Amino acid sequence: MSLVTNIDIVDRDKVAAYIKVLQRIGRVKGFSPVKNDWSDDDICFRLEGNSNGMEFSVYDLERLLREQRNVSDSERKKMKELIKKCEGLLRVGVRLTEQKAIRAYTDKSNTSKQLTALLEKREKAYMDVFTRIVPFGDFYKKDKAVEIVNRDVSDGKLRRRMLRLLDLVPEKKSLLLAQNLYYYLPTPDSFLFL
Repeated sequence: MSLVTNIDIVDRDKVAAYIKVLQRIGRVKGFSPVKNDWSDDDICFRLEGNSNGMEFSVYDLERLLREQRNVSDSERKKMKELIKKCEGLLRVGVRLTEQKAIRAYTDKSNTSKQLTALLEKREKAYMDVFTRIVPFGDFYKKDKAVEIVNRDVSDGKLRRRMLRLLDLVPEKKSLLLAQNLYYYLPTPDSFLFL
């Protein structure tokens, strides 16, 4: 079952920027990045569940439609109109690919009953996967993040820990890997582990 929504970003340049930010997330617990056979990496970002039977994809709908090359002349006019309507749209999709993913939202065994139950719980299923992958909060460049931490975090120990984590993220190329490594590093002022 595929659950898809379009997010109107308005500006086509910002759509590409959103995809780049998502690509920088890197690894997400329970998911692995997937190389796209049908599109360039700057147009979309895909993750496949390691063992949870789910897939997540984000792509620039306008640019994807522009890449459609096998369109007949009669369909070309319709395609141009459709591309015009899709400017600035970011399409986000969640796919439940295995029975265990479907069973997480319904206990029905009959396919038609499963579809009915999933239609009722589609928003929950979509948001469960979406919030596991897209982190809450704003995105900042490292200099701005350091400035915010120094300005807003009054607890010295917590400030040091947050600044150390900010140093590890670009080094490890992933927030998840930086967090995993960070929890096993000794603190500078003691031999205790964090």
